[in-house]
Amino acid sequence: MKKSRWKLFTYVPFLAAIIVIGLIQTFMLANENVKPYPEPFGRATELTQTTTIGEPVQMVGDSSFAYLAGKTLEWVTIDDKGQSSSETRGLPAEGPFRSYRQLDKDHVVWIGNGNKLYASEWKNGSWSPMSIINDNEITAVQTVKSAQGDSILLAYNDTTLYVSAFHPNEKLSWSQLDIPNIRHIQGHRDPSGSLSLVYAVSKEGNESFHYVQLASLTWKPLVQLKLKDVDYATSSLDDIALAVDGSTMMTVYTTSSRKSGKSTLHLLTFPSNQPDKVIDDVINLPVSTKSDSDTILHPSFTQSSSGEVTLVVSSVYEKNRRQTSQEVYKVSFKDGKLRDSARISQFSGFASYPSLATRADRSLAVWLDAVNAESYRVYYATDQLPYLARMNHIGKEDLQEAAGNLPLFWGIGVLTALISLKWILLPGLYLVIISVFWQYHYDEHAKRHFGISLAMYLMVKALFIGDYRKSMALQVMPDFLQSVWAYLLLLAFFAVISYGVTRLWRRGLSERNVGLEMFYFVVLDVFMTNLWYSFFLSPASL
Repeated sequence: MKKSRWKLFTYVPFLAAIIVIGLIQTFMLANENVKPYPEPFGRATELTQTTTIGEPVQMVGDSSFAYLAGKTLEWVTIDDKGQSSSETRGLPAEGPFRSYRQLDKDHVVWIGNGNKLYASEWKNGSWSPMSIINDNEITAVQTVKSAQGDSILLAYNDTTLYVSAFHPNEKLSWSQLDIPNIRHIQGHRDPSGSLSLVYAVSKEGNESFHYVQLASLTWKPLVQLKLKDVDYATSSLDDIALAVDGSTMMTVYTTSSRKSGKSTLHLLTFPSNQPDKVIDDVINLPVSTKSDSDTILHPSFTQSSSGEVTLVVSSVYEKNRRQTSQEVYKVSFKDGKLRDSARISQFSGFASYPSLATRADRSLAVWLDAVNAESYRVYYATDQLPYLARMNHIGKEDLQEAAGNLPLFWGIGVLTALISLKWILLPGLYLVIISVFWQYHYDEHAKRHFGISLAMYLMVKALFIGDYRKSMALQVMPDFLQSVWAYLLLLAFFAVISYGVTRLWRRGLSERNVGLEMFYFVVLDVFMTNLWYSFFLSPASL
């Protein structure tokens, strides 16, 4: 072998190991990132237009939603194959555009100039002139939709709650209730037409839940009472959501610990006709088999046409020790009692402000992921079969992302290589002693001494099998690689490759040199072993 080729060949096996092992680990990491799919939903689709406000999108029906995108409104529709189409609409007015609510496809209300409540209609490709529908100073507005699709407006300020049914092109008739210091409010329209409201009041550093039932059309209080206090000294109230399951009124709310920051999900229930019989429970969602989530955010209820109540929240998902994300979870109830929970998203981000729309043959989930304080990516996923077939696979982007993360894991190989020093100690001492004290035999029987030192090396390497089978490595290692036999087969595989390459490499030597040959074998074997196992041993997280 020519000297130049021999020098080149010295480095080629190392480059080949990087390429081959890198390709295998790229597919392994892409598979780890993507699977298991969040069945029955497909993988998330990111919409091109971000939203500029951190709140749930405005769901309209079971296949459309809208959201604010800077100076425009995005109207998105999901078709029968799970594909999205969008329409961009300008804002109906200049100036402030706060607490925007999409009542249906064509009607919106918002708080504008002078903190008054305005409305406008989308007609023939443009907005109608805005009209003031409540000329009092309004702090926030909420909507309640009945099963028939009617909308009830709840507008409030620091002293008063205003209630009115919304009818397009008709003057609204507001009922005024003296309820000060409302912080959150949610409502439910009963089949009888009456309106049940649960609201949180914040006053003088204290927070409490209250209930009021309003008569149909007149919106005059029929029943009004305090439900419970929130322990303001230890926690603060974040969000609330309201639904009715059979004859049980359910209020879900989240609180944050002032000490630890832990977010807890609570379920407040009482019979619809006995609001004084309140039960307050904590809902725990599992992160793993050993722990529950400590960050549950942004609860939101949806009710199917059959009456089934479903809650969606943002909660922690721990796939393994290096992949933890905030995902969307669906929580089901029966007669006001928790039935089960399931994860319905997997996009390795921080899912927030989830929404869910359901009908008999499909469900649509939408959520946000913050870019910064003023911009949020919008994602959606459905359980439609064409959508699953299109989305549930590993694509080019997944492989590119996985390949880009490999150096992050390989960096630990510099440290794991130190583990390998113990493998070479015994065969190294053997060759040194033989060459010093028995030089003649060392030179005359090079093949024998190479074989003995090689056997010592492999024996020691096999004895220290536990170095590469730490619990942290097994957590992210595929099942078929976790057995001792799999480790021994890999040991033999790397040894055979290193031995074959070493035999070719030594042809470039002018004479047999056992020490140099063994050194080359060990360096190549250690390099491949550590390149492979650093992928599993690295403490790096994604």
